[in-house]
Amino acid sequence: MTNIKPFFYVVFIVKYEKGVAMNISSQITFLYFKDYEKGCQFLEKVLSLEPVFDPGWAKVFRSTGKSFIGAVKASEGSIDSERKGGTLISLTVDNVEDYYDDFVGKVDDLSEIKYFDDIGLRSFFFKGPEGYDFEVQEFLKDDLKELF
Repeated sequence: MTNIKPFFYVVFIVKYEKGVAMNISSQITFLYFKDYEKGCQFLEKVLSLEPVFDPGWAKVFRSTGKSFIGAVKASEGSIDSERKGGTLISLTVDNVEDYYDDFVGKVDDLSEIKYFDDIGLRSFFFKGPEGYDFEVQEFLKDDLKELF
């Protein structure tokens, strides 16, 4: 008998109707950590995210409204967590400079604030626990501010 945790099999809650776009009611991005406690501490203490659900082998933190980031014990999760790469967690804020100052000395590989004139964005990057890439970004154009 396998030790399957069915809670996280369905990440997106949807009502399917053929030919109609999915009506997604929430979004969760799960990060698998070998050092689960360090991952949870990072999400709660460094990113100041609110923990909202904890069945013991995973902890879900609210990033905004109905969007969440979950920390999962790598040894107990539902997928093979040995493969990593190509994941960037981008968090949108109103004043990137204020947040930058808060992250100095708290995270690894903190970049300088970068400006992307072509899309009207400024952001900085850093490494989270176990090499996950994070970005804190601010949109400067009103249409993108409203969208994101």
